[in-house]
Amino acid sequence: DDDDDDDEEEEEEWPLQRLVCDAALRRPARASALLGDVILAGGGACAPGFPERLEREVQRSVNAFAPEWGVHVFAPAPADRVVCAWIGASLLASLSSFQRFFVTRAEYDEVGADVVVRRCP
Repeated sequence: DDDDDDDEEEEEEWPLQRLVCDAALRRPARASALLGDVILAGGGACAPGFPERLEREVQRSVNAFAPEWGVHVFAPAPADRVVCAWIGASLLASLSSFQRFFVTRAEYDEVGADVVVRRCP
C-alpha cells in the first residue's frame, strides 16, 4: 500500500548523539553542564566501546556550535549499568521533593496519560 510507505518515510530516526545533544539543549542554561556529565545506563549500554564512541560522536556534534564545551560520558561497570537506571529512579522517587509528581492509579484512570503531562511539565 502506497499510503503505508509514505507514513514510514515521514518518521525520522535520529542517531543517539543527536538525541543526547537535543535533550541537553532543551535546557540552554545548563546544556554545557549536562553534556559534561552524560551517564549511560541499561543493558544496551554494555556494548564494548559504546561509551567511548558515544563521547566521540557527541563531542563532534557539539564542536559545530560550542567547541569550548567538553563532553564526558560516564559509564559504570557493565554489571552496574544494567541496574543503574532502576537505582536512579528509586533514589529520585524517595525524595520528598519528587512526591508532588506522583500520579495515583485513580488519577490515571480518571484523566489518562494527560495527567502526567500536566503534573510533570
